[in-house]
Amino acid sequence: QELRVIFDHFDANKDGNIAYAEFVGVLRSDMSQDRMSIVKKAWQKLSQGAASVSFEQLVAQYNAPAHPRVTSREKRAETVMNDFVQLMSEKVQGGEISEEAFMSYYADSNAVTPVDKENYFITTILKTWGLEGTAVTVNSARLAELEDIIFEKIRQRTHGADDEGKTVRKIFKHFDLDGFGTICFSEFTRALESMGCAFPEFESRAIFAKYDKDNNAKLDYEEFSAWFAIRGSGNNPNVNPVFGVKREPPNQVLQKILDTLKKRGAHGIRGLGIVFRRMDNNGDRKMDRNEFMWGLRENGHTLSPSEFERIFKYFDKNNDGKVSYDEFLVGIRGDMNERRQALCMLAYKKLDRDGSGLVDMNDIALAYDVTQHPKFKTGEMSRNDILTEFMAQWDRNVRDGKVTKEEWLDYYRDVSASIDEDDYFELMIRNAWHLAGGEGQYENTTIKRH
Repeated sequence: QELRVIFDHFDANKDGNIAYAEFVGVLRSDMSQDRMSIVKKAWQKLSQGAASVSFEQLVAQYNAPAHPRVTSREKRAETVMNDFVQLMSEKVQGGEISEEAFMSYYADSNAVTPVDKENYFITTILKTWGLEGTAVTVNSARLAELEDIIFEKIRQRTHGADDEGKTVRKIFKHFDLDGFGTICFSEFTRALESMGCAFPEFESRAIFAKYDKDNNAKLDYEEFSAWFAIRGSGNNPNVNPVFGVKREPPNQVLQKILDTLKKRGAHGIRGLGIVFRRMDNNGDRKMDRNEFMWGLRENGHTLSPSEFERIFKYFDKNNDGKVSYDEFLVGIRGDMNERRQALCMLAYKKLDRDGSGLVDMNDIALAYDVTQHPKFKTGEMSRNDILTEFMAQWDRNVRDGKVTKEEWLDYYRDVSASIDEDDYFELMIRNAWHLAGGEGQYENTTIKRH
């Protein structure tokens, strides 16, 4: 069916035939910027500014033995050379190869080289035309991919109390033969290869150049390692003295978890806390690696191994292989701003009739306006179900029937994390506890109790 759609697209006059030249032309035209750039560099070297190059000269300069298929022993040099001569000879006019003909040859090659073989395409041109020393631009997206590959290789080698930065440091120090804390490009590539990162030379040079801050052909591997230390987000106390860098929180992973929790409404974060507390068998409010992983999975959070490692190491504050789930939940939800805290305390003071700093749970149950709950308005939950769920959030630590200021604020910190707009948060608080005030569409819409 897909082939039929393609065929019909090129069968312009609907006679059951397609123009071969037009079809092939479309296939040949889609050459990436990186591929196009290296082909042009090859032509510039060969032509030296001339409009054309003799076919004999071109063949003489083509280095078939350096072809990747030859060096990998997949093909013989004679076979590669014969293929090149046969296909390039079709482009000859008057014994000459023009720039257009040269580009046309590689457009044909591009058409049969898949997108995921970009490195092979570029490396072939670099090797066969002797461009190994030529600076080839690697776009930022590909450079980021290369860094991801290196990071993943490093992550796989990082165990226990170590972090990714220290792992890189150990490897590079092994190749620092003079012990000066810097490595040259050849030492850099050997270090990468020892990790299983065998990149084409032009890509390795692009990475090297990015971290060669002084542009002196030497890479300070302490700085290179520091990047991986930050990327790993281990936050172990031992990292800062080694690298002198502040570890950054894994905000992207935290946001991924928070987005999932937000979809579950006001009690999403508290639900995750319930899962963690249930798995906390010894009551120390900490979780080891396996408990933390299964707690997240049970709560419906799917993280890649790399994401899990980053978040676990960041919250393993004491470097003891355990995470305080209280600190983790605080890290997920953040804190309330002053405006929201003031509103929450306004409601609390209204309930704390005697000013003792404690609120009776019975008073909370009587004062809470269930009718303002979104799920009551939509009919998803009954009045009794909402009240039962709401009251279950209180009196968790000391079951004395009282709610402290900190318990009150702690609850609303969880709720606050699921609400983006301050004005909507204010409306919710004012309506739930019948607090006068608010402006415009966010003014209290309930009947005020006295």
